Amino acid sequence: MKRWLRTLLLIAGSLMLLLAAWLWWNRPQPVDMAAYAPADALIYFEANSLPDIFNGLTSTEAWRALAPPAGLKTDATQFGWFSRVAAWTGAGPADVVVLSRAQVAVVVMGFDAAEEPEQALHIKPRAALVVETHTSQRWAQAAVEKLIGDYARRTYGDVQVERKQSGDASLATWPNPRGGLPIVVAISGSVAVIGNDEATVQACLAVRRGERPALTSDPQLAEMRARMRSDDALVFGYVPAAGARRLLAVVALAYAGRLADDQRAQSAAATLLPQLANRLLGGAAWSTRVQDGAMTDTYFITVPNGVSPRLRDALTAAEPPPNGAAALLPADVSQLTRYNFHEPEMAWRELQAALSSQLDITIAPLVTRFLDEALKPFGIADPHEFLRSAGPELSTVRLDESGLLLVAAVRDREALRAQVKKQLGSARVEHNADAELWLSTDEERGAACFVGNYLILGSADDVRRCLAARASTHTLTASSGFTRAATSITTNDPAGIVSFTDEREAMRSFITLLARQRALRANNVPNDAAFRRALDERAYSVSETRPVEGGFEKRTHSAFGQFGTLARQLAGG
Repeated sequence: MKRWLRTLLLIAGSLMLLLAAWLWWNRPQPVDMAAYAPADALIYFEANSLPDIFNGLTSTEAWRALAPPAGLKTDATQFGWFSRVAAWTGAGPADVVVLSRAQVAVVVMGFDAAEEPEQALHIKPRAALVVETHTSQRWAQAAVEKLIGDYARRTYGDVQVERKQSGDASLATWPNPRGGLPIVVAISGSVAVIGNDEATVQACLAVRRGERPALTSDPQLAEMRARMRSDDALVFGYVPAAGARRLLAVVALAYAGRLADDQRAQSAAATLLPQLANRLLGGAAWSTRVQDGAMTDTYFITVPNGVSPRLRDALTAAEPPPNGAAALLPADVSQLTRYNFHEPEMAWRELQAALSSQLDITIAPLVTRFLDEALKPFGIADPHEFLRSAGPELSTVRLDESGLLLVAAVRDREALRAQVKKQLGSARVEHNADAELWLSTDEERGAACFVGNYLILGSADDVRRCLAARASTHTLTASSGFTRAATSITTNDPAGIVSFTDEREAMRSFITLLARQRALRANNVPNDAAFRRALDERAYSVSETRPVEGGFEKRTHSAFGQFGTLARQLAGG
């Protein structure tokens, strides 16, 4: 009996060792996803663990507050546990195993510009999603084609898939029935490449076969990974110098008409921006991680040629006032960006000089003209005179899709009064308590209001809206979402540029997207009123921008980071 028991234990122990060895051998081995991206890619993003991203998002304070009233489970750890088991064992449905094991990268190789009805120009990236599934080609093909096929049917309807073989890869294409970009899927071994352009998909396959240089050959990639601590980031992104320059050129082409109303300024923008990009922009990087219960996105742009040190002194941040412009604005503004510098006029002058110094002498004067024209939509005809009389705090405000305001602290009231009078032309003046409202007889010139120690410039309706909010005390400073966001601002190293952005729709879209997953639904009935209150209490994200060694850094604290923005785009918001 004892011998039988010993034999049984020996067999069981051997099986356990074999199972452990098999699991160890079968576990996914991380790879460098940049080895699948072409060296001439313009934009590159990587995420090495989809379960980690999911767990990070559902660990945020925003998720724990928004999930219950949306009828979702607060604790989604069982989702992560199941994914890790599937990742380690390779056992389970093909799509679950692939999603649990996958490392992904996004590669953008170029942009197409096309005119569309009611739009000046529409920019479409030529991009591919590269997925290292860490499974067999059969499993990868089954899982990926199912996911993409379902998406294509929801988007395009019942379209006929086209198949062909290209070397060692099998390609499936879902054509766009409306004549737009198709969906192309290629499977080669354990790697799936999904793109909207076959040339981009083939470029990624060529890198995998060793027929084309990979992005790993770019020495700046390693530098950016170290700077952004990509090893503990949920997502890391990199834009090589050539990509950054190309991006700015595309922006100049697509949006020059929006940067200024004057055609000369538009022409100057289209000429200047590409040249400035070639002289000023190095590479750029992005990382995202969970910090203090919120998503933190950090962006860094390299600025070569010694421009960054020159601007650092001019852009020294002043100590912000307790309330500032927010005490004059309605509680539901779309975006508020506060510029807070000791000497605004000097900062403006140094910015012009730094940019001009990087251009040929024949076109350098265009910098001043372009920058000056860019401020005219805010009612500033002479930026140097205005900035000398105002500050240190200036804020640009977007109330909604069309409402645009400038709020400036008053330094020299009489000088500003003279400039306002010149800008508005013939105007009538109304007095209400400590508010002095100037209304131009020409509606296009807008209005101005001196209230307290501030000047508000904008349309008459928008300025009156601010005065009504102040009179009723329903201002931005009374918004719990704004005050919550303000607590995230760094105090020991204040930034000269701070932006607050309403992200309620992004949060709503993110929660709605996850609510489609049955496994996340709780038994409780959704409470719309409680959900809206939770959104309002977390309404604003906050971004801080400052010059740092070697360039500029922007850091954003928000509920769900860029994942919320992506969810909104997927929802058509």
